[in-house]
Amino acid sequence: MRCGRGGMIVVVMGVSGVGKTTVSWEIFDQLVQEGHCPALVDIDLLGASWPVPADDPYNERLKARNMRAMWSNFYAAGARCLISAGVVESRAQLAPYQSAIPEAVIILCRLQAGADVLGARIAARGRERGAGIEKLKERANYLSAQLARTDGADIVIDTDNRSIPEVARLIRTSAGGWPHPIT
Repeated sequence: MRCGRGGMIVVVMGVSGVGKTTVSWEIFDQLVQEGHCPALVDIDLLGASWPVPADDPYNERLKARNMRAMWSNFYAAGARCLISAGVVESRAQLAPYQSAIPEAVIILCRLQAGADVLGARIAARGRERGAGIEKLKERANYLSAQLARTDGADIVIDTDNRSIPEVARLIRTSAGGWPHPIT
């Protein structure tokens, strides 16, 4: 798939513990090593502010405006591809981003992993404790099943028994060899 005038954005999404951020950094590092000019952003952090509007509890409009501003700056600095990590629960949830950056091609890639793998990764992170770990594991398993039914991802990659570099390469290959080789 060729990039639009505004470049290409690959959104690496999935549930807690699936490896969104780690894989996104790996893609970024691969692209830099190959001589590309990528940018990386964490969608969830773009909306980390309080209070949130009653009609937008996940701050999607703010996230989209912030992504537009950041992408404009990245693009002006020479970036032509953006890796974005975050939780995107449906194709409809991408609409504010596509409206904010209409010139870019946005590819939605969902990472998935089995319940045991997710549970082990969540526990290994060390951010949550006690009942919080169990609650997050339950939420991850519930959301994982929901995403498989409703997210409308362009690409789905199973991360079980795969290395981080392998998952990153699979995403890039599945996105049509993204970004295209430098000539």
